[in-house]
Amino acid sequence: MDETLAAVLSYLPSPAVSSSTYLSSPFPAASPGDDEEEDRVGRLPDAILRNIISRLPTKDAARTAVLSSRWRHLWTSIPLSLDDGAGGLAPTTAAAALASHPGPVRSARLAASQDPEGVASVFASLAARGVEDLLVVVNGSWPVEWRVPSDVLGCAALGRLWIGLCQFPDTTGVAPALLSLQELGIVHSSVPDRDLHAVIPRCPVLETLAFALTQDYPRYVHIWSESLSCVVIWKSMLREVHLDDAPDVDRLLVEPIADAATHIKIIKAPKLKILGYFDVGLHQLKIGNTVIKIDTKVKPSAMVRTLRTLALKVQFGVEDQVKLVPTLLKCFPCLETLYITSVPSDTPVNVDIEFWDQVGFTECVYSHLKKLVLEAVRGEDSELAFAKFVMERAQMLEDMRVLVDGSCSRDVLLSRLSSEGCVSADATVAVERYDGTAWTFQRAIDLLQSDPFGC
Repeated sequence: MDETLAAVLSYLPSPAVSSSTYLSSPFPAASPGDDEEEDRVGRLPDAILRNIISRLPTKDAARTAVLSSRWRHLWTSIPLSLDDGAGGLAPTTAAAALASHPGPVRSARLAASQDPEGVASVFASLAARGVEDLLVVVNGSWPVEWRVPSDVLGCAALGRLWIGLCQFPDTTGVAPALLSLQELGIVHSSVPDRDLHAVIPRCPVLETLAFALTQDYPRYVHIWSESLSCVVIWKSMLREVHLDDAPDVDRLLVEPIADAATHIKIIKAPKLKILGYFDVGLHQLKIGNTVIKIDTKVKPSAMVRTLRTLALKVQFGVEDQVKLVPTLLKCFPCLETLYITSVPSDTPVNVDIEFWDQVGFTECVYSHLKKLVLEAVRGEDSELAFAKFVMERAQMLEDMRVLVDGSCSRDVLLSRLSSEGCVSADATVAVERYDGTAWTFQRAIDLLQSDPFGC
């Protein structure tokens, strides 16, 4: 359980305070001849002192009230943060802080408890005081059976909600009113499909929806949202992800997990710009009413012309995966940046490298592609055949980077690529050692990252 908890905590937002911060007296030890102790820190302006207190764990922040009369009312004059700087504050401690502080509550990072009445009281108080930022994580027994109280669904001021190792609140008989919620994260937690789809439409300003390490539920994520801009599916066992009516979604980010054959369907997403990682061997793509297969004749109705960045995982030693790549590229005719991670094949076969010479006109490659990054390249002929295909056709190419793993000679690969040449006079080709991807969950959920794949 400790390992599972540590993994879950690594995906959750960082604590607002540091557990390594500790409280010491602001009074220095008196020196011989001193007439009185001097409160040097206490001479600072109130605004600075409040800022200092806001960075302390809850227990230490409350203790500042006994330092001197100068500090007595400072803690209760700032919005309350319930946070121990680690795995979450126990509900009993949270209840004591709530009883001593008039509020409002800025943020709460709570651990679960086996005291249902105490937990219910804390959540009711948080809802009444307009908590803005809430994180809940179980750090008790396994398997996870503890359910977040439904009171949280009535927190109209709540701007961010993350739950880890919990069960999602039951929406039965409840009309969720998360009017301010902008970010919802579910980590290693169970969310029945019914509850998820009852909540999302009632979050009118929701921008980010993230799942990490989910297993049983949800099984289906269907997006009907006017505000959502980012959907992240990270190592989660989802069967379907559908952008049914998502006018503002500009990125759908997925980190595949073995055996999770997720079906991705794009129905209405007129601003979609970033998609990946799409695992060519695991995932299935459907655009409108068209299932994208090797022999699909891609019509305009099966194209997403807004997409600018695509990331794929491909086993270049599997012929069917290689042959699906050009069909996928034809679905995104205005693509400018392409990432491909080469995945080792369990039973590689000799893929016909002449296949790429037979691929017809591919608009994105010929007319729009500016950046290509090939990762974890092992120097296989099929990998280089694809690189050659792009180099000979990409007239707008500016930057091509080939990141080789330890089994491949960088110098040999550079020599082989240099002999090919690029049709684009402005293109630079670099071959570098692959030190692991910059692609992380934290980058994926960061809306400020214009390129979440990060190379």
